[in-house]
Amino acid sequence: MNANKFLNRLYKNKGTGNCRNEEYIKTIKNWCSWFAIIIVFTFIHCFRIGSIPYGINVDEMGMGYDAWCLSMFGTDRYLNSFPVYLINFSGGQSALYAYLCAPLVKAFGISATVLRIPAIIFSFVTLFFAVKIANFLWNDTRMNLLVGFLYMIFPVFLMLSRIGLDCNLMLGMSAAFLYFILNAVERQRNQDYLLAGVSGGLLLYSYVISHMVLPVFLLLLVIILIFMKKISIKQMFFMAIPLFLLAAPLMLMHFINMFGLEEMRLGIFTIPRLYRYRSDDLSLQVVGKNLLGFFQTTLMYDDVPFNSIPFFGNMYFLSIPLILTGLGHGIWLFVQALKKRCWEPQIVMILWTASVYITGIFIGTGDGPNVYQVNSIYLAYLFFCADGMLVLYLFVKKICRKLAQAGLPICIGIYCCLFAVFTKYYFFDYTDDTYLIDLFNFKFEDVLVYMKNELPERVAERTTYIGDGNQTYIYYLGSTMISPYDYNILEDDKPYTLWLWTESYQNYRFNFPEEIDPSGNYIVPETSTEWITLYEQYGFEKEHIGTHYLFWNSILDEEVSSAQAVVSWDHGVIDGKIVMDNSENTVLSGWALNMDYDIVWNDVIACADGEFYPAEKIERKDLADVLQNDVFLMSGFRLIIPNDVLKKGNVKIIFIDYDHKVCYVERYE
Repeated sequence: MNANKFLNRLYKNKGTGNCRNEEYIKTIKNWCSWFAIIIVFTFIHCFRIGSIPYGINVDEMGMGYDAWCLSMFGTDRYLNSFPVYLINFSGGQSALYAYLCAPLVKAFGISATVLRIPAIIFSFVTLFFAVKIANFLWNDTRMNLLVGFLYMIFPVFLMLSRIGLDCNLMLGMSAAFLYFILNAVERQRNQDYLLAGVSGGLLLYSYVISHMVLPVFLLLLVIILIFMKKISIKQMFFMAIPLFLLAAPLMLMHFINMFGLEEMRLGIFTIPRLYRYRSDDLSLQVVGKNLLGFFQTTLMYDDVPFNSIPFFGNMYFLSIPLILTGLGHGIWLFVQALKKRCWEPQIVMILWTASVYITGIFIGTGDGPNVYQVNSIYLAYLFFCADGMLVLYLFVKKICRKLAQAGLPICIGIYCCLFAVFTKYYFFDYTDDTYLIDLFNFKFEDVLVYMKNELPERVAERTTYIGDGNQTYIYYLGSTMISPYDYNILEDDKPYTLWLWTESYQNYRFNFPEEIDPSGNYIVPETSTEWITLYEQYGFEKEHIGTHYLFWNSILDEEVSSAQAVVSWDHGVIDGKIVMDNSENTVLSGWALNMDYDIVWNDVIACADGEFYPAEKIERKDLADVLQNDVFLMSGFRLIIPNDVLKKGNVKIIFIDYDHKVCYVERYE
């Protein structure tokens, strides 16, 4: 007995007297229900999309800058022409999202809102095809409505569709592909198998996990279709040809990277060689733990804040028994269909679940894959949940009809309450509880504009350190949107020395130094309290601009002394003149004290030819012993200055006391 027969038992025929009126009322109710779902669905997917989740994920920013490069120059940031797979941060990233995003960032620039628009669009794509699939499974408008309702209220679908990650397109592309498969098997037309092949080929460009899931699924499906005599050789060719043509560039990409070959060009398209081929992301060692861990993370929650909220679970904990019931019923229908060699649409859901599961157990560290890695499993869970509700309804109805009729609206009501509590938390409390999510950061073009417009040019042109975050350089590129041809200073160095390529650009350094550079500027995210405290203690000037703090050393601009000092030179300065060493550099060493406050200077910095040369602090036990005060122990210093700089003259040496914001200046021509 298939699922459609269950639905025929829901309502008895009540005669034909008021049939037209009843059908009209049902149609009106159905359209009103769908109108309400679409309104709520649109609102929750668009409301505060640029600020929840707060910040921009590092992969979002990488994709966004690549999308901008593709729209403006026809290359990614590594100057690869129209790559079939993005390199991103060395390990690769599926390209479909970037190509969809390219016209948007070209028109509107890079922002969290713009980067997430394709995700919103694909949430509607998923809804559309999910309902179309439901029609194949049950052929009942009420079940279609139930699937749409559940898709709207489940946390996992909302959270996955509010972040611009390439992987999350797999959910929508999977829904489209499975619909076209069901349509092809049902209608048995060659053109439908052709569409199934095209959608399957495009699915491969949504997320690399599909490169394993899809072949496993198609292998199992074709075997069953042949067994049931539901597919011909001709139909297989109609599906295989577009699928192979679309998959071929990705197959070449894997071949190149598995065997360490050079990148390849196919016309305007590039088959890239990655810097890190992530074959080690799949491991046999985790299979044992993942056999159950897969269901633990997918049915409950994972530890990634932008995937799951543990209190609510991925699909609410109420859904777990319903999903398991639907899964069990689907397996039963699958077995019955095999016995009778009779096609059953639930076969597709069971095979898809099995394919994702077979792939997922090889991913992760043993606690199961995380939610976004196997996001397409939730499409099957959605249908299992709806089917589980139907099965339990019919079971209870056999025992007590009134209880079943009362239980269904109660269940829907509970879901509505859970949805209300979840959305209230997600839109108003979630950010405070998770701020700032790991791997998220902010653009800082407002800080760069402030430096250019408000600070003296000589200050703005100092070495500027930007941190504290993951892949800080990509946020700089996203903030400035400079040409990849300008940034690719190592374009002739293949393969790139990635650590050097992402370390700096002009006077910008994309990390904080291990030791404070007193001559540098610092751009610090407002969440990095440890670094903020450190630079505050150092006495730097501070400005809070948007989501960042800007620190700079204003004392370096002083031309006259604001405190008295005693300076004794041991080497390099004689009779008030610098005596250069017979080498490339000259060492200037000695000791100095702040006479106004009887302390040592915090920093000694030489300024020459627009460059800064901080001194190394030297221990002077001899001086501390003579003065009988260990406060003066670190009064020594040593400067190293290139002779080419000294030959130009006009050297300023500044002794700085950050605590009292005073300095002593000596100048040498």
